[in-house]
Amino acid sequence: MSLSSVLSVLIDPLVLAAALVLAGFFGARAWRRSNTRAHFLIRLVIFVLLTGLLLAGGAVPYHSGKVTGPEARRLLAGAVEIVWWLAGAWLTIGFLRAFVVLRRQPRQSKLVQDLLAALIYVAAAFAIVAYVFDLPVKGLLATSGVLAIVIGLALQSSLGDVFSGIVLNIERPYHVGDWIILDDAVQGQVIETNWRATHILTGNQDVAIVPNSVIAKSKLVNCSTPTKIHGATIRVRLEPSLTPAAGRKLLNDVLLGSTRILRKPEPSVTIKDLSAEMIDFEISYSVAAVGDVGSAQNELFDQIYRAASAAGAKFAPRLTGSPRQAAPEDKGKLAQPERLLAGVSLFSSLTTEEAATLASQMKRRAYKPGDVIVKTGTVLQALCIVAYGFLVASAEEDGHKVEVMRLAPGDYFGELGLLTGEPLNGELTALTRVVIYEISKEALSSLIKARPSMAEELSESLAKRQLARRTMLDRHHPKAQHDERLAERLATNIRRLFSLH
Repeated sequence: MSLSSVLSVLIDPLVLAAALVLAGFFGARAWRRSNTRAHFLIRLVIFVLLTGLLLAGGAVPYHSGKVTGPEARRLLAGAVEIVWWLAGAWLTIGFLRAFVVLRRQPRQSKLVQDLLAALIYVAAAFAIVAYVFDLPVKGLLATSGVLAIVIGLALQSSLGDVFSGIVLNIERPYHVGDWIILDDAVQGQVIETNWRATHILTGNQDVAIVPNSVIAKSKLVNCSTPTKIHGATIRVRLEPSLTPAAGRKLLNDVLLGSTRILRKPEPSVTIKDLSAEMIDFEISYSVAAVGDVGSAQNELFDQIYRAASAAGAKFAPRLTGSPRQAAPEDKGKLAQPERLLAGVSLFSSLTTEEAATLASQMKRRAYKPGDVIVKTGTVLQALCIVAYGFLVASAEEDGHKVEVMRLAPGDYFGELGLLTGEPLNGELTALTRVVIYEISKEALSSLIKARPSMAEELSESLAKRQLARRTMLDRHHPKAQHDERLAERLATNIRRLFSLH
């Protein structure tokens, strides 16, 4: 073969088109990590050059005409035309991903993207059969229709999931991150949706994989739409020792004392039933997200129990049809100071005589809503136990008062000032009508001297409470330091203050 014939082959537009295809293939692997839009523009330039070389070589990929020349040139033209159609499909999909779908839609749109890509490649395959191989498409369509029926019958369940997934992605009753409930059975947060199923992270931190066809047929509740606020109710049954109005006020005060429920929408207490045995109350409230329902319910039940105990109210037994058993009356017959001591774990080990002696020395204080009970920097000289109502503890942050915690019946404060002489790092305000009983240093003195082991019990209990409070205050006071030897320091102070060896 002469040099001129070699050059004529090398400068043949179809040969140059084949070389461009190879260069584009290897170049695409190097450009894959580049910007999506820049990658698309590079592919567009290559496709335009490929189209020009094909037309210059006499190959029109969208016409079924034959290319003239040797057999090898015709085979090369057919191969490049096949690549041209595939490149066109690839370019179209790249355009959708770069400018239309991928960068502007959430994660769920991946299924729609894949569906569009499949349709584009199928169309390109039919075009190759019609224009490159010059075969009739009608017969192929008929054959593919029969094949599709066979495949559809074999994959009926899977195809049902796929088409249900398409419907769900078009309708979008939920998105990734939403909390949903299916038929009151499966509930959790949506973490992924794909062709076949939706993945749900349940409250037990398990992943439930639910087929899309099941979701399409289920009753679905989206707890994250239109807002993430979620409402809940609990039932409380009290014996009619209190009037219905007094019971509602007691439970409304509990709602005010809760830190986990929202103020808007406003929580409410409704009397649902009344009889000689019980008053049935329904408490309705809202939380910021459905995942907070459990913690809010636990807090409410705890505070309801303590508020009812402090007020002397009793819970009505459940109606089971069995004879009612008499409840123990010992605690109910106690006077309020003694009943209050019995409900505080710090004094749970006291004998009846010791509790009665200490209760007789406790001083009662009453406050109206809004009263400032303790100001910032005050060194308290008494241990104060909340007998009724709720208090708000707040701290200063950037010149503004920030709520840190709330105190309910049975909580106590003032131990730090009484036992260490340190001032209170915050302010206490009455949220509702509040009744507090004070235990002075003198009242504790004789009790601790009679029971020296109580110094260790007192220091351990107060150290745990103080460390827990400091943990809550850390975000408002970054300089707060945890004292790992706080219990030992408190025990030393208690012995010194009460002259114990």
